[in-house]
Amino acid sequence: MISDYFTSLPLPKCAVSVNGEILEEMVMGYRTSSVSGRETLSSELDEITIGDMDGKRFRSKKDNTRDITISYALIADDREKHHTLSDKLKEILSVENAEFSFRDESNIYYIGTVREISSDFTDASGTDLVASTGEIILHCSDPYKYSSLVKTAQNSGGGNTIVLVNEGNKSVPINIKAKMNSENGFLGFVLEDRFYQIGDPGEVDGETYEQSDLLFDDHLTSDKGWLVNQGVTPPVTPERLQNGTIGYVLESAETDEGYAHTTNYGSGNSWHGGSITKIVPPDINGEYPVNWSSNWRIDFNTVGSSASTKGKEVGHNSVTFADENDNIICSVVFEDNHTTLERSDMAIYIGTSRVWDTRNTTKFYVTSRPNTTGPVSVEKLGNKITITVGYAGIKKTYTTPNPNAKLRKITWYGAAYKNYTPIHNNLIRALHVKKHNVEHYKDIPNYFSLGDEVEIIGDNNEVYINGMKDWDMVDIGSQPLMLPPGEHILGISVSDFSTIPDVTVEWRERWR
Repeated sequence: MISDYFTSLPLPKCAVSVNGEILEEMVMGYRTSSVSGRETLSSELDEITIGDMDGKRFRSKKDNTRDITISYALIADDREKHHTLSDKLKEILSVENAEFSFRDESNIYYIGTVREISSDFTDASGTDLVASTGEIILHCSDPYKYSSLVKTAQNSGGGNTIVLVNEGNKSVPINIKAKMNSENGFLGFVLEDRFYQIGDPGEVDGETYEQSDLLFDDHLTSDKGWLVNQGVTPPVTPERLQNGTIGYVLESAETDEGYAHTTNYGSGNSWHGGSITKIVPPDINGEYPVNWSSNWRIDFNTVGSSASTKGKEVGHNSVTFADENDNIICSVVFEDNHTTLERSDMAIYIGTSRVWDTRNTTKFYVTSRPNTTGPVSVEKLGNKITITVGYAGIKKTYTTPNPNAKLRKITWYGAAYKNYTPIHNNLIRALHVKKHNVEHYKDIPNYFSLGDEVEIIGDNNEVYINGMKDWDMVDIGSQPLMLPPGEHILGISVSDFSTIPDVTVEWRERWR
């Protein structure tokens, strides 16, 4: 039989596999003749014409979909057998988004759906043989070719970083599996400028609770009696002029949402701008807070900047807590000091000491609208001061040398530097302070327990906890983590009382 003869022949160099099964072996009498379109990939360029400038300005590039043409022959001993084989071929190729690979590049595959199958009969005079030739048009909505090998990496010895290497030429989503080695309040990952967070960075191993007075809660949509340019600012530079003007913007009367910002930064040889200062009121018993907490929301970003200034803008945004003698209790500072790239810094001061900073990242640009993870918080309990930056997954605790200092002033300072272009969005939206009176401690169950397993599927942005899909505690700002070409570091964050989990990362390289 002719089908037996075809089966005995060596496979063509470009033999096609569908989801790992070779067509020549699934359909006796089928033979791949040639394949074209694998090396062709076009792109769309998004350009803009500005004024009467020569040429255009490049904005972005997007790869188009890809069509691969598979030429084939199909031969059978008679017409009935040919119909049967043809129907079988069509059934096999009816699967959607299948993995197609070719024998001459078996280490990669394409993801596609057959859009068209053509067939032309060829007469075989003097015999009952029925033969046809045709083309299979494979449409790849995802135009890239993928490695058949899945790469993996683990954190060894409980480390909080993993080195990931992508030898392809396109960024790829990663899959993460983590197994908890202790109770834990949150699990966070950072890869380049993206982060993924599950749980609550503010969750503690036990709960400190107390009777508390809300001393004030100011949404800064209008003048709430804060003093202008009479505050205490952090010693980031020797000169910090408070010579700007302050304006207020009401965005929504219904939600009492808006902000205060520096409308004119004035001038100076260092930092200069506007400040507003709240004189902290006493509680109902006339006592000022020694143990207290404060949350506030700021915007600090370059969203809306012009193309000519983006990356060149600088700015300073700080909130400083001081006692009755203007001595700094603590200060939290966000700055953009880079005049050529989009980079952000953060610093923490206890008293006049700069106890912690991190520089030249992009993680401190933020827009803190209601019901987001944008708030920054400070809590002072005894001689401990804890600073939490929810949207960046940062929580730091320090010992203050003045545990009995009473909180009397809070200053927000929005400044520019010398004559550099100020950062586009630099403002404070709201701030409140609670005074703590009586403290208690209760051990509480944390969001994650020992042995819990978490799986993040990067391809479709799904999260599974102990095998069950669970999106309830995924931070709203989380983005699927993409691994760019080259070597990169995945950072792992957990609650400060927890042990780093065992983490395994998987990814599949791809090429244009």
